[in-house]
Amino acid sequence: MVSAGDIISFKYKSKSTGKTKTHSILVLNPSLIVKGQKKTTTQLIGIKLEESNKILLEITKKQIQIFELIGKFITIDKQNNLYKLDIDKNMIQNDIKGIKPRAYDLLSKGLGVAGQYRTYDYYKAKKSSVFLEPIRIFTKLEKEKVDNKPQQPKKPKGGINENQL
Repeated sequence: MVSAGDIISFKYKSKSTGKTKTHSILVLNPSLIVKGQKKTTTQLIGIKLEESNKILLEITKKQIQIFELIGKFITIDKQNNLYKLDIDKNMIQNDIKGIKPRAYDLLSKGLGVAGQYRTYDYYKAKKSSVFLEPIRIFTKLEKEKVDNKPQQPKKPKGGINENQL
């Protein structure tokens, strides 16, 4: 039941190293059918955030601004650091195909995001358990009001009275 904008983790065996590692991604296309010359494959496409708990893409204020070109970060569970990118309706083709190519073009212009674009074999990724993944965000999502006015010093308690002098 994964949809575009979810942040998930799953175990996946890479072709290059042959090692199984835990991958955490921001899902862009949950199950995209790609027709090749010889065969048709189904792919899970996303932006890789972590690999085996090593942060590959820090979610900073700049990264959030890039992601918010196509949607808005929302908190699913603040206590467990679970977030989701709520993608705008006009950026999604449908539930199966995920985001439109135009949305990817907006994301790829951001520094660091294009280098983390990954495709996975949908059926290999589906073999392991898929979890919503807690992430570390290196900035605050909601802007808090900051009062920069200088504070008045507090009056001393139990000070000396003029009559006591």
